[in-house]
Amino acid sequence: MKLSSKLTMAALAGVISLSAAAHAEDLNKDILVRENMVWKTFVGSQPDIDAFKKLVAPDYLCIEATGVLMNEEENVAQLKALTFSSYEIEDPHVIRLSPKSALIVARVRFEGTAGGQKMAGETLTSTVWVKQGETWLAQLHQETFKK
Repeated sequence: MKLSSKLTMAALAGVISLSAAAHAEDLNKDILVRENMVWKTFVGSQPDIDAFKKLVAPDYLCIEATGVLMNEEENVAQLKALTFSSYEIEDPHVIRLSPKSALIVARVRFEGTAGGQKMAGETLTSTVWVKQGETWLAQLHQETFKK
């Protein structure tokens, strides 16, 4: 192989590597933004249920930290009793599962109220995101209380 061909192949490999890294960075950013958007729907005096519904897939499921499996309607009913005064997503890890699906795993610290009672805690969470058209939607969310 000629030197110029080897240089061209090396340059092409470098461009592909940079392109893959840029796509991974974009995915990380996109998924973290969407995850934050979901959590933000619960900050304030009342949860923004309409905003929440726009962020989840039609067949969305949630496995709550207490072990309860809920569909969107059941999750929305439960969330109406929750408000967060603050939350923080820590150590997020985004993994591409396919061209149209990704997983985020993170630790989330929160403070707020549940049923009028103050609460604070930390959960280990995971959310599977699916791309429908140009929009990422939460398909499955799971939480486990950190001990």
